[in-house]
Formats: sequence, structure tokens, C-alpha cells
Amino acid sequence: MGVFKIGETDREGRQKRIEHTGRYLRASRTGGVALRAHARVLGVNVTGNTSRGVRVSARLAKNTQVAMQNGRFVLRGRYGTDAATLNLSKSGLTVSSKTPVGAVNWVKPGRSSFKMAGIHVRGHKAAYLQGVYALVAVLGAAMRAALEVLAAIAGLFYRGAQRAKIRRELAERENARLELEAVDARAEGEAIARERGVDLTREPARDLFAALVFVVVCLGRGEDPLGPEAMGTSEPDDAAGCALVTEVRACGEQIRAWLGHAGADAAPEQLLGLARALTGALAPKLEEPLRGETLLSLDDACLASGPKTVIQEVMIDEVARALEVDLEVEGEV
Repeated sequence: MGVFKIGETDREGRQKRIEHTGRYLRASRTGGVALRAHARVLGVNVTGNTSRGVRVSARLAKNTQVAMQNGRFVLRGRYGTDAATLNLSKSGLTVSSKTPVGAVNWVKPGRSSFKMAGIHVRGHKAAYLQGVYALVAVLGAAMRAALEVLAAIAGLFYRGAQRAKIRRELAERENARLELEAVDARAEGEAIARERGVDLTREPARDLFAALVFVVVCLGRGEDPLGPEAMGTSEPDDAAGCALVTEVRACGEQIRAWLGHAGADAAPEQLLGLARALTGALAPKLEEPLRGETLLSLDDACLASGPKTVIQEVMIDEVARALEVDLEVEGEV
């Protein structure tokens, strides 16, 4: 296959013209088969070809050549870049431009060339093919530009929709927060305790804290499982941690019974009231330094499994007020 340059490429990466060019033999689609010989004598090139006769040529200046072809005078010169090449010949000057598929002569289109897949065409037929290629290239560029414009417009609409969605979610979140903040949490909590006949002030601090963890961390995120995963932690290895998880599970069962086994489906007002009631009973049992640590522990546990929910944010604020902790809690943005 290499005999006819199939698979070989030129400097632009295109398939070379399909032909055979040996030392003494040349065979091509347009020129047929011809024998040739070349010699250089005293700076003059002499080429003999069985199809084209004898040519004597010499370099007159840079990029300029003069020759005699079978007694006919030949003058050739090419100057400039691929974008605009000045061509010199006996008949005058022309301007041509190189394209990915050949060259276009703007003054004399019949001198254009076209090459694709190794097939080389010259003359007016090449000029027509160059015109077809230019039309296809323009249409392709127009289609790409249109697609880019459509993609940009779609991107604008998408980003606008995303911003509108975020604003709507923030507005809904803020409205929900305002509604919860308007709830009388203390009254809600006292009502739940009265209905169950429970005196939270008699419960030990550890049980109150475990119940508070379940309400704020688990139910506040809408999760009802009583394992440590619901609290954003892994199963602890130490005895104290295991005991706390066990107490949270046990207290969770009790809280679910108070809520009529509603669990995570309980009304936000009920959860907020329970958090207020549990904190109100826990606060007198804690020394001043432990109150801040208790609040931070709850807040860290809420953040361990992701951004806090609206009800968790409000419950943390309510716990801070009930513990009388003057502390600004910073969490997720």
C-alpha cells in the first residue's frame, strides 16, 4: 500500500496525493505512467520525462524559478503566506488562499486545486468543489453558533430557575421558621406532660438529656430509628457512649408513646413543646458551665448528619433560651 502513498499524510495531516513516484518512474491518476530522469549541471536542473519532454530550470531568486519546457519559456514565483499567496507567471500576477482541501485562486479560479482522500483535482472543477466545501463549512459554523446560542440561552434559563428555586425554598424556610417561633413552646410542652401525667422535674438529668437528644436530633430531622446513625454518630466503643445510646433508645420509645406513636410524623409544635419541657426540667439540674456544653453537644449532633432542619434550628434556639445560655450558635450557611 505504501507504493502509492496510501496512509501517508502531508504537513496538514491530510492523505497525500495517491500516486507512485519512484526514482525513474511516476504513475498517477491524471498523468498516467511516465519514465523520468533528473540531473543537475552547473547549478541548472535538467529533467527528462517521456510524457512532458525535457525541462531545464534554474532558481532566479528566492521562491522564483525560470525554466524552458520543450522550448517554451516558464516563469514561476510564489510569495506570502497561506492566507494570501502572490503567484507570479508569464501571464501576470494572481492571488490565492490555501484551504484545508487545497487552494483557491481568486483572480483565475481555473487555477484552483482541490484534494480530498488523496484524490487531487485542478481547474474549474476544483473551484466548484472549493465552493461546495466553503458552503458546507459556513453552514456548519452557523449551526455550531446557533447551538452555542441555544445552549447559552438554556443555561441562562436553568440558572434563573435554580435561583428562583433557591429563593422560594429560602422564603418557605423563613416562613416556617417564623410560624414556629410564634408557637408558645412552653405551653405546648406543659400540655403534653399534663396529658401523660408525667412530672419531668423528678426525672434524672441523664434521662432528660437522652430524651432531649432523641427529640432534637432524631425527630427534628424527621427520622424515627433509634440507632446512633439517626444521631449522626457511629456505634460507640466506650461504656459511657454505649450507655447513652441505650438510654436514647429507651427514652425514644417513651417519647413515641407520649406522641401516640407518631414519632417523626408528630406535629412540629409538639416536638418544639417537648424540647422546651425537657430543657426546662433539665436546666435546674445542670451547673452553669455544663449548660453551654449541653447546648453545643446538641448542635454538633444535629450537624453531624447534615445541615440543620428548620425545626432543629428553632429547637436549638428554644433550648438556648431555656438553659439561659447567652451564646450565638453558628452552623451551616
